[in-house]
Amino acid sequence: CENCQSKEVCLEKATIGYPIISEDKLYGVIGFIAFDDEQKKKLKDENEQILGFLKSLGDLIARSIGYEKVIGTYKILTAELNEIIDSISRGIICVDEFGFIKYSNKIFRTLLKCDEENLAGYHIKTIFKNIEFKEDIYNIPFETKLNIDDELKSFIVKISPSMVKGEIKSYIIELNKTGTMVMDAINILERDNSKGFDSILGNSAKAKEVVELAKQVAKSKSTVMIRGASGTGKELFARAIHNSSKRKDKPFIAINCSSIPQELFESELFGYDSGAFTGASKGGKIGKFELANGGTLFLDEIGDLPIHMQPKLLRVLQDESFVRVGGKENISVDFRLIAATNRDLEEMMKDGSFREDLYYRLNVIPLNIPSLRERRDDIPLMLDYKLKEFCKRLGKDEMHFSKDVINLFMNYSWPGNVRELENVVEYLVNISDGEVIDIDTLSENMINKMSVEDKDYTNMSLKDRLDLEEKKILEDFIKKYGDSRDAKDIIAEKLDMNLSTLYRKLNKHKL
Repeated sequence: CENCQSKEVCLEKATIGYPIISEDKLYGVIGFIAFDDEQKKKLKDENEQILGFLKSLGDLIARSIGYEKVIGTYKILTAELNEIIDSISRGIICVDEFGFIKYSNKIFRTLLKCDEENLAGYHIKTIFKNIEFKEDIYNIPFETKLNIDDELKSFIVKISPSMVKGEIKSYIIELNKTGTMVMDAINILERDNSKGFDSILGNSAKAKEVVELAKQVAKSKSTVMIRGASGTGKELFARAIHNSSKRKDKPFIAINCSSIPQELFESELFGYDSGAFTGASKGGKIGKFELANGGTLFLDEIGDLPIHMQPKLLRVLQDESFVRVGGKENISVDFRLIAATNRDLEEMMKDGSFREDLYYRLNVIPLNIPSLRERRDDIPLMLDYKLKEFCKRLGKDEMHFSKDVINLFMNYSWPGNVRELENVVEYLVNISDGEVIDIDTLSENMINKMSVEDKDYTNMSLKDRLDLEEKKILEDFIKKYGDSRDAKDIIAEKLDMNLSTLYRKLNKHKL
């Protein structure tokens, strides 16, 4: 007080103060002031108690200041979040774990033609009378009808749970007008839970080995690459993996990459918003990425994926999000990817038609499906099963194959694998009337085709004999070493030929 200009007239006799500090910033001082000698003596005698009280009070005020700042920041963030949610092109409503409405965006209220005040605090069943929060419908669009101004209107609804520490604390409900985009989603969703590992036939060691590996793989969420010749049942394995996983109650979306025109590939996978391009459907279209959300996306014939799409697929796998063609909203997705191919991706990487970074992203868990000629012991089992299946399907009495037919089939190489076997059995069931399908039932062309490997060499030209012997040698080596890239390197070395010559001969004999 020595330098205070009011020292001579000041009425204060003594002061005890404590600073109010929040986040290293001084906001003020709180204290007691004595205006006479008695008060001064009291401050002096009870100094420690008074200072402790002021400290507690000052700290309390400082915390209140921090709390007010947090509340202010929270209000700003909430306002910003509301703006973002209101800008989404779909109706959004949030309900608590008991179903009471917490929030709705403008689109939702516009679709239902109601005010925010008419929704907040009400139970969701005042809008969706039959809605149920069950795990088997989470993240899967379904159609419902709502009474809007005494008129029943169709909408597509999707329910997504919001988890906190493993417990559901709220639900986000999306509402869309029924249109091309959402109806396409409903029509495409595939949830065939009948295709499990029990539907994969085979008692041979090779069949059991690959099935056991696939069962183990099903427990994971890592990407799987299924390799195998055409007709070996790659999609059947993909479905079995999906239906044995934790995602079994979610969509299984299958795409054959060889059947989609290059110019349509991006819109098929990513979907598009309304007006994205000339000819785009009004209301847009959901892409396969979005349809597979929560479930499994199966990309068959991945070797036919156009080169310009490969980095885009890689980006989606890395970011777990994408933007529709012509859209702005970033859409998060969670799906398991299973890819399949009968092509030599390693050779494609060499010639630049398949990206190396995508290959390693896809080839996390390789699964090699053996061809039918590699597991001939399974042929009688398959023949019996398929014969019963087609007899039942075509309304025929039960039939069986003669020993001669079974022996012929056992010695045939089945280049078309299981698919070819199914076609042959279906054909024979259609043309047979008796109980037994014997050699006489088979057409001459079929017998010649299947028995050429056992024909008498005396009736064949030298070229045909050499070709047949060459094919048998190649089949024996493939049976022993497999048909992977590494196996082909070994086969080429054993046969003392370069790799390109081996591939040419394999293509020649359709192996």
